[in-house]
Amino acid sequence: MMFNNNKNIFTLFNLLILSVLIQLGSSVSVSNIGDCPSIPARSNGPASIRDLRPDDIKVIGALGDSIMAGFALEGINFDTGGTGLLNLSTITEFRGKSWGIGGDEGAVTLANFVKHYNSSLQGSAVGKHFVFFCSEEDDDDCKYKPKVDILDGAISGGIAKTLDKELDYLIPRMTQLPNVNFVTDWKMITIQIGSNDQCASCSDNNTDVTVDAYAKYVDAAIERIRNNIPRVIVNLVGTFNVSGVYDLTTGQDYCHPFFNNPDWLINRVECACFQGTEQDRANMDALSAQYSAKLHEIYQKYNSQQSDEFAITFNPALNLNIGNLPLKALSNVDCFHPGKLAHEWVAKIVWNNLFKSQAEKPKEILNYDENLQIYCPTESDTIRID
Repeated sequence: MMFNNNKNIFTLFNLLILSVLIQLGSSVSVSNIGDCPSIPARSNGPASIRDLRPDDIKVIGALGDSIMAGFALEGINFDTGGTGLLNLSTITEFRGKSWGIGGDEGAVTLANFVKHYNSSLQGSAVGKHFVFFCSEEDDDDCKYKPKVDILDGAISGGIAKTLDKELDYLIPRMTQLPNVNFVTDWKMITIQIGSNDQCASCSDNNTDVTVDAYAKYVDAAIERIRNNIPRVIVNLVGTFNVSGVYDLTTGQDYCHPFFNNPDWLINRVECACFQGTEQDRANMDALSAQYSAKLHEIYQKYNSQQSDEFAITFNPALNLNIGNLPLKALSNVDCFHPGKLAHEWVAKIVWNNLFKSQAEKPKEILNYDENLQIYCPTESDTIRID
C-alpha cells in the first residue's frame, strides 16, 4: 500500500512538472499521451482554421485502404493450442485500433491523441468486424458497419479511385452523428492512400493507378470535402514504399508460408508486383515517390486557396525504412499489412508532424522506433498548415 501511495505521488509530481513546463511554453514529449497535461481552455474558439488546436477538433474522420481499416492488425496465434490461419482474425478489420481513426480504449492512435485534448470527440471507430470489399459497378454493396466504423470510411482493397465511394458513406454519416453540429463544429479528416495503387501498377489493367490518375482522384476527393463539409482540415498523408515488405519477408517463416515453401507467402498473392521482377519492385518505389510529389502539388494548390474554414495539413511521404522493421511489426496473417506495433509507430509520427511546418518535418528515412516519444502541444501550438 505504501508503495502504491508513493507511486501515485510520483505520478502527480511528474504531471505537475509537465504542466508547469507546458505553461512556460517548453516543448515536452512523453511515452504515453495520458501523461500530457491538458491545454488551458480558451474563452473563445479559434478565430479561423489557422488558429486550430487539437482541443478545438470535435469530429474526426478518415479515408484510405485496408491499412486505415486496421485489417489483420492483431495477427494470429500459431503457437501450440493456437488456431493458425483457421482464425477469424484473418478476415477481421480491427478498426478501433487503426492508427488514424481508432478509438478503442487505450489504443495508441491519432484519434485517441486528439481525444486526450477534447473528450467529446466524435467519429472514432470502435471495435472490429469482418472485412468487406466493394465493387466499382455496385454503389450499394459496401457493407459498412456504422456502429463500428463511425467515420472510418476506409475500404479494404481501396485505391485512390475508391475515395469517392468512401465519401458516399462518410459525408451522410457525419451529418447524422449525435452531439455534433455539422455546420459549426471543427473537423479533421485524415487521408492516406496509395499502397494498393502501387501493387496494381504491375497488373494488365493499371490505367486507374497511373500518377496522373492517382492525383486526379485524390484532388477530386479533397474538392468534394471542401464543397460539402464546413469547418474542416484535411490531414493528407503521403505514401510509403510498399516494396520493402518483399525483401523483409523473403526466406523466413514468421508468416508461415504454405507447404513450408518460403516462396508461397500470402503477400506474394496480395501484391501483383511481388510476383514480378526486381525491376517491377523498383518501379513501385519510383511510383510511390511520384505519388507523394503529386500530393505535395495538391497541398500547395489548396494551401493557396485556403479560407477561414478549410485548409490542408500535409504529412509528406512516410519515409519508413520497411527493411528495418522487426517482423513482429507486421501482421503475421500475411506479412503485408502492418500489425499493432507499426500502427502505433505511424500514429506517433503523424501526430508529432501535425505541429511542425513543412520545413521542419523530417526528410530523412525513418527507422523503426518502438519507443518514439509523443509530443505534448503547448497552449500556443496549432495544427500547422504552412
